[in-house]
Amino acid sequence: MGRPAVTQQCHVLPRAGSAPDDAEDAVALRADAWPVRAAVADGATESVYAGLWAQMLVDVLVDVGADPGDVGAAIREQQAEWGGAVQERAAEQPWYVQSKAAEGAFATGLVLSVREGGTWAAASIGDCALFHLHDDRADAWPTDDPDAYTNRPALVPSRGTDRIPVPETATGTWAPGDTFLLATDAVAAWLLRVGPRSVLDADESFEGAVEHARAGGALRNDDATLCILKMEDLPKDDTRSGHE
Repeated sequence: MGRPAVTQQCHVLPRAGSAPDDAEDAVALRADAWPVRAAVADGATESVYAGLWAQMLVDVLVDVGADPGDVGAAIREQQAEWGGAVQERAAEQPWYVQSKAAEGAFATGLVLSVREGGTWAAASIGDCALFHLHDDRADAWPTDDPDAYTNRPALVPSRGTDRIPVPETATGTWAPGDTFLLATDAVAAWLLRVGPRSVLDADESFEGAVEHARAGGALRNDDATLCILKMEDLPKDDTRSGHE
């Protein structure tokens, strides 16, 4: 089994006027072995420690992949870790922060698993998005409607007593030269309006493109996360099969 030949870039930018540590989005990537996996998550602002929960979520998603059963079980394990993760942080905070922390945090999340044989699988809860750029196409999942990102999405709860929404799933095939983009909601809506290739082909950096889009009103002022995976080579053993 050969090593993946993947070019990757991942960006997490806070909303304008905020410090980098204030971002409540998170990204994780495993590109040194098959299957290549990437995950993004968007912490819900109305909950406290949402960025921490988003990071815990992506960390476990890149470990387990896109099988819905594995995703659900892994989230349950992370929920069990949540209390200990926030207890020390909240202990030194005012009572109202402690009270809010007891209510738990929430996040959306998406994981992509790219298999060696030329197939891929994805699982999503909420409104993060996957773009698959291949041939002259730019397919978007789970929706190609930018206006859908004004709706309230399903959320992954940090408390074990709360129900975990059933993940949506998708599968497909890939070939050398294909590019995958994983984005949180604000960036997803923006890419759907301007076309993802226009952002990738821009002369300026992603940070510069985000700044200009925000200033022009094309991108709402929210955390902006984009993970780019370009598949450079298809292994010789092209079985087009795999297990998550």
